[in-house]
Amino acid sequence: MGWTEEEVRGAVAAYFSLLDAQLHGDDPNKAAIYRSLAERFPQRGPGAFEVKFQNISAILYEQRLPYCKGLKPRHNYQMLLKLFVLDHLDRSPLPALEPHQILFSKLRELRAKGPIRVLGTGSGRFGLALEDALGIPANSSKTPDFMGIELKTKGSSGLQTLFSRTPSHYLVGEKKAGFFKLHSHYDPKRDRRALYTSFSSKPDRFGFSLEAGEGAVRVLRKGNPVLEYEAERLEEALLRKLSQTAYVSVSLLKLNGDEFCRLDAATYCKWASVIRFLRLISDGEVFLDFTMSEKTAGKITDHGFLWRMRGESVSRIYLHTEAQDLG
Repeated sequence: MGWTEEEVRGAVAAYFSLLDAQLHGDDPNKAAIYRSLAERFPQRGPGAFEVKFQNISAILYEQRLPYCKGLKPRHNYQMLLKLFVLDHLDRSPLPALEPHQILFSKLRELRAKGPIRVLGTGSGRFGLALEDALGIPANSSKTPDFMGIELKTKGSSGLQTLFSRTPSHYLVGEKKAGFFKLHSHYDPKRDRRALYTSFSSKPDRFGFSLEAGEGAVRVLRKGNPVLEYEAERLEEALLRKLSQTAYVSVSLLKLNGDEFCRLDAATYCKWASVIRFLRLISDGEVFLDFTMSEKTAGKITDHGFLWRMRGESVSRIYLHTEAQDLG
């Protein structure tokens, strides 16, 4: 049975009363609020109102506004609910907060709750766990993760992945297939041809290195140009993926055989500069990864041309940074 206007109005009023109390430093008992609503509207149980509150969190999240603690967004909601929420906001606007301030608040809440359980595998598992904890729906969209802010998790060491971009020009070999044929090698362990390596301005064991010029970055092999990235293409990637980014430092924990991550700190970064990026390439702080293989003749598997850099140097790309200790 669909929700009536009276039920929706009651839920919205109670939600915003809770949010107002939380914004003023109080922490009312949410379960008691759900029970009180269920007594007023006996066709709905307390659990139904908890779900409805999560729906309201989703609407506020989409409007880039603060939402209640402990109520992560649940995005499958009825349009009637959204109309009542927007009507309430027209009559009683919420205090203005920047999206990164809302994000910092949510990260502190998650840190206070304890380590986040990690269920996935692979290098992106911590980011997926964080997105799930924040209530960000899983999707393949290339849009930023949290209210226009790209989220990236990073450990205490290792390289931070920035973005993936194909080259502007192959200077030797005909496109990717020709390039791979010229530069790959046979991998006897996996019985395939492969080209897996990571290099900076300092040459790797195959002789690949990066050279940054004024208008382009070239990939050299033993001093000879083999690939080229136009600076404009790299700038587009920086502005598209890293215009506003929050780098969240995490620590890996093992508890009873399960994997968890603890949120330690976050750095909000804004206005990525391609000029700084090119300078960091020359300084040896930026790396390009090749991740290509061929098991079946003519079928090249490519996991992307990954641009990465030293985690402690990431903030140097940006004109503005703001750090937050989550402990």
